[in-house]
Amino acid sequence: MIEHPPLAPLHLALARLEAAGIPHALGASGLCASLGLVPVVNDWDVTVEADLDTLAEIFAGQPHERFGNSGCHADHKLNLEGGLIELIARFAFFVDGGIVRIPTRVTGRWQGVPVGAPEGWAVAYALMGELEDSARRRERAELLFAHLARHGADGEVVRLLLAEPLPSALAARLEALPLRA
Repeated sequence: MIEHPPLAPLHLALARLEAAGIPHALGASGLCASLGLVPVVNDWDVTVEADLDTLAEIFAGQPHERFGNSGCHADHKLNLEGGLIELIARFAFFVDGGIVRIPTRVTGRWQGVPVGAPEGWAVAYALMGELEDSARRRERAELLFAHLARHGADGEVVRLLLAEPLPSALAARLEALPLRA
């Protein structure tokens, strides 16, 4: 049994994004839970292929809080439901040599919610683990890389990620993953 926040507010928020035709996908612990890798989801992290102003317009009638980039995060965020839902506008990280953008790709559905690519979140967690010196995020990266090693990676998502200015060790790790047929 997976513990998670209520789904109804998430479904309502995602319905607005769908109505606006904006690509979006569940990530972070929600993605990990959908793959059976973690038993608890503390909040809903959703990557969105839109800028922060567009998201603020879509949610103008709903209380929300805006956040700019900070630390290693080159993206912006719009929080809903007191932070229970975090919309990540154009998911990206500052790295030596530029900005790594993590593409939003839907790989399936879980609990009625579009789920993102484990390849992107493995890279994101690896970057956050190193850039923020976070053991928990490094652990999540390991869970996702192990899952991809067992089940194979999506070649198109890998190709998109390898086009980014990834640290060489992370790029090599991504290249070494078996690809799904």
